[in-house]
Amino acid sequence: MPERGIRMIISRRNFLKTSAAAIALISTGGVIRAFDQGAFSTGKGPAYEPWQSWNEEDIDSDTNPLFRFVKASILASNAHNTQPWLYRIRENEIDLYTDISRNIGTMDPYFREMNISLGCAIENLDLAANASSYESKVTLYPGGFEQIHVANITLTPGVMTSPDLYHVIGKRHTDRAAYDSDKQVEPATLQQMEKLSSEFPDVKVAWFTDADKKTEVGNLIIHATEAIIGDQSQSGDSHKWNRHDWDELQRHKDGISIDASGNSEMIRFFGKVLPDSVKSFNDYWLKMTKSPQVSTASVFGMLLVRNQRDRTQLMQAGRLWQRMHLWAVTNGLAAQPLNQLHERRDRELQLGIEPLFGKAIEKLVNAPGYEGLFTFRMGYPTGQALASPRRPAEEVLLTHH
Repeated sequence: MPERGIRMIISRRNFLKTSAAAIALISTGGVIRAFDQGAFSTGKGPAYEPWQSWNEEDIDSDTNPLFRFVKASILASNAHNTQPWLYRIRENEIDLYTDISRNIGTMDPYFREMNISLGCAIENLDLAANASSYESKVTLYPGGFEQIHVANITLTPGVMTSPDLYHVIGKRHTDRAAYDSDKQVEPATLQQMEKLSSEFPDVKVAWFTDADKKTEVGNLIIHATEAIIGDQSQSGDSHKWNRHDWDELQRHKDGISIDASGNSEMIRFFGKVLPDSVKSFNDYWLKMTKSPQVSTASVFGMLLVRNQRDRTQLMQAGRLWQRMHLWAVTNGLAAQPLNQLHERRDRELQLGIEPLFGKAIEKLVNAPGYEGLFTFRMGYPTGQALASPRRPAEEVLLTHH
């Protein structure tokens, strides 16, 4: 079952795993388990409905017209698919709050990824408002963990715009599969993406394009993944968001799913049938990180900020990432965050241990006055990325009256 750009070597271990899955499937109850685990239901069920209805008009006359902006906002990129947002809609305002119960624990001890995720949600909301003849004024609130009100978006009637980025909100998915190794992202394309940051003076993009730098970044990402796996607390906190059970996925409508893993249809099928464990989850994660994710990246990039302890700058970085990812979709590119480096850097700070990855990030950035915040890869896709589960807007509203 070859995939473009990858040579798949069927090892004895892979053969045994595939054989075990096949035996499990044809054995008594195997087919029933496949149905129960959603092996024939990719992208179906209530957990995926928000991707289908995000830009539909609301029929209920009592629904606040601003509600549809929340429906677009919840489709934003976010760490571990934790969806850490809550909304309150008023007459001409939307307030955004962080749901701190959705923190990833030791994977994100300083809420870096959570605040970036909230910035992504703000960007989608802003695009949706502008596409519906509203002008928006976005106010970001500084503060620590105790300050959960993170932003206010005030909306006034304006001139309708129909930005290209708005129309691809429902098509943007993280692509964890192999990228086309024969097609490189041109420097002019990277320069165009850099210009997207002009609205955010405290945020900029660094690119790693030459072979030596890509090897250095790739190796650091792999080593950071190994370090997370070797840290029982981080590994456990990450695995808590793995939604291997289909009923659990449909109930929670969040987390890491097999369908969004970037694997082929057959591998995903058997992955749903076989049992899950922390070890199998970690083994798979490390394998995928090495190849195809690091090995087929056309380019690595990193978002930089002046001060990553400033929550408003993290949210600005999130807005930029969402904007860049949507722009990538409109230009036929694939993208995936690879934040293991930063997750280890945060963990080193939390534990007060030698900042191995902190120093590595500083060396990579080499930009006085800026700190490395968020690493990602880009390239040209070899297939179609699949959707991740989402909680509907109704479930994240404090009120919509």
